[in-house]
Amino acid sequence: MGMGGAYVSISDDPSAVYWNPAGMAKVKRISITAMGQSLGAARWDTLSGVNPVYQFAGIVLPLQALNVINLLGADNAVGIGYLSNTLNGVPYTFLDDSGVIVRDEFEDRECAWFLSYGFSFLGMDSLFLGGTVKYITQQFTRIEGASASGYDFDAGMIYSLDDGFNVGLLLQRGAEIEWANGHTDAAPFTVKFGISRKLWLPAGFSLLGSADVVQRQSTPLFSHFGTELGYEQEPAGGMFGMEGVFLRLGVDGVALENRYDYMDKINGNTNFTAGVGVKFSYRNLGFQLDYALGSYRLGDKNRFSLNIYL
Repeated sequence: MGMGGAYVSISDDPSAVYWNPAGMAKVKRISITAMGQSLGAARWDTLSGVNPVYQFAGIVLPLQALNVINLLGADNAVGIGYLSNTLNGVPYTFLDDSGVIVRDEFEDRECAWFLSYGFSFLGMDSLFLGGTVKYITQQFTRIEGASASGYDFDAGMIYSLDDGFNVGLLLQRGAEIEWANGHTDAAPFTVKFGISRKLWLPAGFSLLGSADVVQRQSTPLFSHFGTELGYEQEPAGGMFGMEGVFLRLGVDGVALENRYDYMDKINGNTNFTAGVGVKFSYRNLGFQLDYALGSYRLGDKNRFSLNIYL
């Protein structure tokens, strides 16, 4: 989020389970990621009591690190992820059996399980492919029959044209879930195309820029932009070592055309993001701790994540 969501061509850590499964093939060590988000006070009084909770956890298992025979390439990995998005305290008003108005609350619980696989095509260090199967559930608690489940599928690719220049592609079929009453909801097919370029500067500094373009059915073409200034160094040795510090800025959601007359509405809700990350080691473990802040219409988002490399 710190880079505005422009991450399709960058994915190279355990969060690739979510962003682009092809990036898992770049992960060389068994890795665990966990992310949590808090949403600040909503800007409308009528929503002030609604409490959103957004969490993600995942693990990536490089098969070569597990001494498993590689069938599709020298670098491949399996990933598992879990995403939870919950709204607590949603107002719920109804008539009871005696006709009395009852004011209550319910929760909107949305969850997804990810099973991903990524590999380097024919052992190439420049072309990575991957896929993800998702099992999705949704439930409105305290409302009879308001539960649903379904599936979705992602396919991704990352191609490194040269050192530091990457192209990424993500195809999302669109989730289709069936409710207990037989009604079906289907999300649109989505294509995400991303490019990124990393420049190495003197004295251990680097500059990374990225852009994603998103085409979704019934929605105008829109984009995400991000940049990162980093400083990295080789650990000095010993029990603890600092390896890098990163500063990030992003723009989340910019319409590039006026199809369906949505351009002004989308650009009127453009979100600006920022973030900071640190990478360090302790004994034989690697860590990356990140924080991102986003200014969104419903309230500011604060996201914290931790990657652990075993």
